[in-house]
Formats: sequence, structure tokens, C-alpha cells
Amino acid sequence: KKKKKIIFVGRIVPEKGVHLFKDAIKEIYELSDKWKFMIIGSPKLGVKNFDNFSNKIKIDFENLGPRAKMIGFVNTTRIRKIMQESSIIVIPSIWNEPFGLVAAEAMSNGLAIISSNVGGLPEIIGKNGILINDIDAKKISNSLMNLMTNDKLLEKYQKKSWNNFNLYSHKISSVLDRHRESLFMKD
Repeated sequence: KKKKKIIFVGRIVPEKGVHLFKDAIKEIYELSDKWKFMIIGSPKLGVKNFDNFSNKIKIDFENLGPRAKMIGFVNTTRIRKIMQESSIIVIPSIWNEPFGLVAAEAMSNGLAIISSNVGGLPEIIGKNGILINDIDAKKISNSLMNLMTNDKLLEKYQKKSWNNFNLYSHKISSVLDRHRESLFMKD
């Protein structure tokens, strides 16, 4: 059963857009007293320590109130459990994310996805989530409010995410093999 929880998962660095997530939640926090918000990640994969940027994000985010938590780096088992119980994930990358692993993980766990429309994210998410051009906090908060206040729309995106997830290992391997052939088998 999905809980009323909205998450960000990723490295806590500016190019991942975590500050946009924090600012979007700030805009809607008081309007959404039944929802919880969580940032999961650290500046470097596997590192529990925060730098100045991530410390500021943590302080600003948790100052919103008791329903906003930043938990730092966690292992994949715990991330999977959090994703399984969460309703919505926001992936606000502002750089051209080559392959958004978090988007694939979110789809495999049936989360509604709100994401920036950059890099490889649109290829993974397709029409199964909300893709935002020129992403900013206001566009994120508007999309969040649409999903949070419309159970049918939220469920539609959760089902699309789950039903259309097709990045299983065999398919990924064959795509990579074709890509390698095109790179290395040129005459």
C-alpha cells in the first residue's frame, strides 16, 4: 500500500536539482498536511558525510517541519523499501542525465514520476510520467499539487509507471550490445 510520501533520491549536488525539490516542497508544505516529504542521498555515492551545500539543503528542508526529512545515503534494499511505500518521486535534474537509474528504479516500484525533460530521462520515462521542460520549483509544485489533490490522476501515473516498466536486464543488455556494435564494428 502506497503512503502519502513524496521523495527525491540522488546525489545532493546542484546538477541533480535537489534545491528545486526543496523549494517546491516549501511552496506546498502548509497546503498538504497529510503528506510526508523525504530527501534520500549524499554528495557522493556511498558517503554519509554532508558538505556545505548538502548541509544547507538539509537544514532548510527539515526547517519546513516534522514531515520533511533528509536521511542521507542508504543502501539499495532500504531505497527499494522506501520506493515501494512512496507515492511520488521527483527527479529534477538540470543537467543532461545520461541514464537516470533512479527513474528506472521508480518505475519498477510503481511511483508516479515528475521529472525534468532532459538527457536520457525522457527515454526511460516516456509518456509514463510528467516531464517538465525548463524545470523550476513552481512547475514542480504545480505538478505535485495536481497529483496530490487528484487520486485518480495519481493512480493513473502510478499504474503507467508500473505497467510500462520494460528496462529488464535482457533488454538492457541487447540495447547495449547493439550500441557497442555500432561503435566498435564499423568498417
